[in-house]
Amino acid sequence: MQWRVLKFGGSSVSTPAQWRTILQQVSNNIEQGYRVLVVHSACYGLTNALEAQIKTGTSVYKSVESRLKALLNDFEQPINDFKSDLSQLRQLCDLPQLNDYQQAELLCWGERVCHRVFINHIRTGQTVDSLNPKDWLTTTVNDHRNPHSRVLSAKCEVHPNPVIREQLKQSFYLMPGFFAADEAGRTVLLGRSGSDTSATYMAVLLQAERIEIWTDVDGIFSANPHQIPQAKLLLRLGYQEAREIAASGGTVIHPRSILPAEQYNIPIYIKNTLRPDAPGTVLKREFSPTKPRVSAVNTRHRVTLVSMESINMWHQAGFMSDLFAVYKELGLSVDLVSTAQTNVTVSLDAADNVITPAILTRLKQHLTPLCAVNITTNCSAVTLVGYRIRALADTIASVVATFADQRIYITTQSSNDLNQTFVVDEDQADKLARALHEVLITRLPERDEFGPSWADLVARRTDNPVTVIPWWQQQRSRLLAMADLHSPCYVYDLNTLAEQADILKSLTAVDRFFFAMKANAHPAVLGKILQQGIGLETVSPGEIDRCLSLESPPDRRNLLFTPNFAPIEEYSRALEQGIATTIDNPALLYDYPAVFKNRRIILRLDPGHGSGHHRYVRTAGEQSKFGIPESTLPNLADWCEQHEILVFGLHAHTGSGILDHRNWQRIAHFLARGLAYFKDVEVINVGGGLGIKENPGDSGLDFKALNASLSDFKQQHPNIALWMEPGRFLVAHCGVLLAKVTQTKLKGKQGYIGLETGMNSLIRPALYGAWHNIVNLTRLDAPCDFSANIVGPMCESGDILGIDRPMPATRAGDVVLIANTGAYGATMASRYNLRDPAQELIIGD
Repeated sequence: MQWRVLKFGGSSVSTPAQWRTILQQVSNNIEQGYRVLVVHSACYGLTNALEAQIKTGTSVYKSVESRLKALLNDFEQPINDFKSDLSQLRQLCDLPQLNDYQQAELLCWGERVCHRVFINHIRTGQTVDSLNPKDWLTTTVNDHRNPHSRVLSAKCEVHPNPVIREQLKQSFYLMPGFFAADEAGRTVLLGRSGSDTSATYMAVLLQAERIEIWTDVDGIFSANPHQIPQAKLLLRLGYQEAREIAASGGTVIHPRSILPAEQYNIPIYIKNTLRPDAPGTVLKREFSPTKPRVSAVNTRHRVTLVSMESINMWHQAGFMSDLFAVYKELGLSVDLVSTAQTNVTVSLDAADNVITPAILTRLKQHLTPLCAVNITTNCSAVTLVGYRIRALADTIASVVATFADQRIYITTQSSNDLNQTFVVDEDQADKLARALHEVLITRLPERDEFGPSWADLVARRTDNPVTVIPWWQQQRSRLLAMADLHSPCYVYDLNTLAEQADILKSLTAVDRFFFAMKANAHPAVLGKILQQGIGLETVSPGEIDRCLSLESPPDRRNLLFTPNFAPIEEYSRALEQGIATTIDNPALLYDYPAVFKNRRIILRLDPGHGSGHHRYVRTAGEQSKFGIPESTLPNLADWCEQHEILVFGLHAHTGSGILDHRNWQRIAHFLARGLAYFKDVEVINVGGGLGIKENPGDSGLDFKALNASLSDFKQQHPNIALWMEPGRFLVAHCGVLLAKVTQTKLKGKQGYIGLETGMNSLIRPALYGAWHNIVNLTRLDAPCDFSANIVGPMCESGDILGIDRPMPATRAGDVVLIANTGAYGATMASRYNLRDPAQELIIGD
């Protein structure tokens, strides 16, 4: 009997309902005559929670114990059966410092304990045997990387083994992924997302007929679909292209997992657990391309650049060998290399290196006797993946030229002509990726290997998709007349705002909404929102004063105050005004306990990772200034109890522009873990960041699924009120920015359309790389026959509102409309260059 190996990730194994889907796939394969090995990850977020101990040095025992109790409750299993697991966890958490092997034991604890839960659950209705990966997977002795990597990102060398096939007699086996054994039998890890690699290693050992990677997306896309909704599903890929995509930032499959399958020609099928019948992506040798193409545009963050400068390297035999011997000695794997006569610059990828400040310090110390060393962290690599990319050089160059004034540290092209990479500052990466994808993939004719776009796939999940004509198209004549008199101007349609509020209030699982007024502080907008029964969330005394000075001011119970690194006087004033106040730094409570004594407050917690389209809007994680780490909660709870500080609410916010409906359920469950420390909590505030439809044809966020997921949480916690703080979702669609064309220009093949206002009125494209739909409202029905960058009059190279936008023949005096600018437009405007920003006008009320 042939084998099939099925791997399921953390987002696919966390509930009994998901296991019904998994076991159905197992049964289908057994009925077809196959034996099945299922490799699984730990439940979603559990490894991140364990990793927090390594990052912070503070015990995570209580929070992880709470997670396990919730998991066992879902799977209806007694906690007493897991006392030994909890005992081992406590021993690891009580250690003052963890060495590499102890870190490995801690981080794979989630896989081991989840494996026991899953085995128990399956055996209630089906026969299954358990496999321990340490009995089957042993790391190679030919790994010359540094000791950290050999333990925490280990590699194995595997070959088909007929003996193993004979030893395994059953039809169905279950094995945890992520960890293996070294030659001494000690636990090592296969790197984050290493369960993919576990599956392919086992497929080689078993000479499997195929590997199936089951995840929560439809397959491999031509870009990150959460960044670029127009990203297309790649139906078929050769192994080489797939490896390049995975290694350059694609997160669907681990890059190390593809090579073993390629060596033994085992097809890999990537499937969606939520839609088992969807086509997915198939990786096979025969799908290798034969014509020039770009298949994907990927972005990798956390790239470190090392620049080595020395006149001695010019015409000096052996100098490069001396440099790279240092990397070998320290066990560092080099990714990209760029050379000049007196300089060599290399990149270190965090995916294949455990890079710590101590390692970088040692690297600089070892290199300094040979050359001048400069290390740059927090870079990003934007990589084009395809076939014979050099043939597309002219097209690529035209896009990159628009970024000439930004810092491009290095650019490299692979010798096999399968990829080209640009290393830039992290805040420029997403903008460059969008521009390249638009020109090289989105605009080109359909190709057989491309499936539907991510936006189209999401739209198909709606029973009755409806394309709505945007309000500004219906109001075209009126807007043109307003622009003639008042441009540049923002125009807000209050009827559209009310429609968005109705959509929001369809979330019946949410008890109260508070509008984050930093998105739009116009008095008429605030008044309309209050009429909809929605409160206001403020972040400064000025915003509080604006609310209280409205024609119909809100009751203070309908206000929230959520400052960040503000003076203590601002907190004191808000509390005295009776406004619910959120604290996101425990130092405030430790330093000023008298200010908060007998006061009801909300704590903003950090869930450990952020979401959103740009790092500046991801408001969680170690690199974000927001939130209280979960590891500090036990001590903070004791302090609040001692000083009579009443914590009545817990809050978290992960970012902006989020289209994954499960995000807020995950936040709610994360915050619920805090209930173990704060017994008086009445409210869980899951924040905002609800993504919008950027174009009329986009599907947007699935509100039915979001409501269902939050309703499930409410059933588990019936005494807790759910709050939400949407900002952009309520007001983005209701606003447009109108501006007249001042000049047009053609530089070679690059067109420019200049407007009378720019980043002084709308800074989101320059600051975030945000995408807004831009049209020539004067010539709305004219065919778009050329591409242009839409720019403003500011004396800044970054004053760009849109890159390579299809436009009709445009003349000075035409009115250009920039859509979805009702949020974070006027409120973020400035008088830079002493130019007045666009004024604000109201219609529809």
